[in-house]
Amino acid sequence: MNHFDKLRPFVDYDFCGCGELQRLLLVHALADNPIHCFQCKGIIDPQRLGLTKDQVDLVVAWHRQFRALYDLWLDSGEYESWAKFQLLDPNGQVNRSGIAAALSLTRLLPTYYWWFHDEGDQIPRNCPDCYKVLSPASRHGHGECLDYQIVI
Repeated sequence: MNHFDKLRPFVDYDFCGCGELQRLLLVHALADNPIHCFQCKGIIDPQRLGLTKDQVDLVVAWHRQFRALYDLWLDSGEYESWAKFQLLDPNGQVNRSGIAAALSLTRLLPTYYWWFHDEGDQIPRNCPDCYKVLSPASRHGHGECLDYQIVI
């Protein structure tokens, strides 16, 4: 197993077919690999990007944390509110790790971090990191912060 295999899905998912990548999206979408094309939202094979082992490890570490919290939230059991709080906390480990992973990928291509949002909640108007008013979504989500490269 090489370091790229940590981010390769073991089932058939929609991979990005775009000829030229312009931006990336770091998002948990119930797949093994959270690195997606911003344009088509297809999964990007890490080898296509030429990720270093350190970049892969940052993404994998974040994704494991996020997936664990997301699964607890999705389960709607006694941990739901706690997990939701963790997923929304701008100073929490999962979001600090996600932003760090996205910044490491930004060395290759601008990478946006998809911030958790419970669709049952009010649509956020401000960036959870810098609190500026979100710009209208250019492609995905409800809005985006161009300064911090966050999509909600």
